[in-house]
Amino acid sequence: MELNDRTSSYREATTTPSAEPADGAAAVEETPADTVVEVKTGRTNAAQAAFANGDVDASRAVHAAMALEQHGGTGSEYIKAIVFGGLDGIITTFAVVASVKGADLGTNVVLIMGFANLIADGVSMGFGEFLSGDAENRYIKQERSREQWEMENSPQGEIEEMIELYEGKGFSKEDAKTIIETMAKNEKFFVDHMMVEELGMMAVDDEDPSPLQQGGVMFGSFMMFGFIPLLAYVAFASVLEDTDALFGMACALTAVALFGLGAFSSRFNSSTWYSQGLWVLGNGTTASAIAYGVGMGVAMIVDDEVAVAVCDNATITGLLNDTLSAIVE
Repeated sequence: MELNDRTSSYREATTTPSAEPADGAAAVEETPADTVVEVKTGRTNAAQAAFANGDVDASRAVHAAMALEQHGGTGSEYIKAIVFGGLDGIITTFAVVASVKGADLGTNVVLIMGFANLIADGVSMGFGEFLSGDAENRYIKQERSREQWEMENSPQGEIEEMIELYEGKGFSKEDAKTIIETMAKNEKFFVDHMMVEELGMMAVDDEDPSPLQQGGVMFGSFMMFGFIPLLAYVAFASVLEDTDALFGMACALTAVALFGLGAFSSRFNSSTWYSQGLWVLGNGTTASAIAYGVGMGVAMIVDDEVAVAVCDNATITGLLNDTLSAIVE
């Protein structure tokens, strides 16, 4: 469904008069959990469509329908791990394939180096994501504990700090004092807000994906997308001896995967699917071309050095033979 159609349909659905209108909170309480999730996702899609079209009326209708909105959409919490892992998997594996082809080495070398890189780099990426996420969460929790302790032991000092911050943002002292003192009545919210304003950190939410989950998604994405450049060699190497044809199939599969990954990532930003797909494809093509050129250049250098070494050995052997002949004579 096109964006305009989807927005119009949602406007009609949300502006239809109801016999018993209810406010957002009442609607949430009376709605089953699975229906709430569906409504949240539908409202998110409609809100995104309204923004994309610049349709103010549709946006107002969406927000007036129910006090629920989920920014990003389902799966957005894993978008970084999926796209980063997949992109790195495709490019690094295909870079190995391209460099081996540029060096004019055999199919067996492609498979050996390709799978070695795929597995080792995949484990490294997944474990690295887990370690970095775990370290970040531990640090954030430590800082939040400190802010909580300061709020419990010196609440007025923390309030004064926040008032000064709000004054720095352009609020008058009276307005800043009213806002901060009101927020301070909810201690948990106030401490979380201090984390953002003072330290630039979002408090860790128990509902957020754990570092282990993020690491698993990173590993899975890397392995799944990273296998694509090797797929042609695995499927057809035993029946097709033409290395150029195998490399051509690997290029085509990799290009489709890169474009698809870019198009998928456009779901979570304002870019069009085709522009994002082309952008990611261009990035992968550039990296692969560099790898191919490096492989070709290194192969030429190595071949020249081998040729020089062979010539030098022949020259030395000839001199030794001449010298021995002269001695004998």
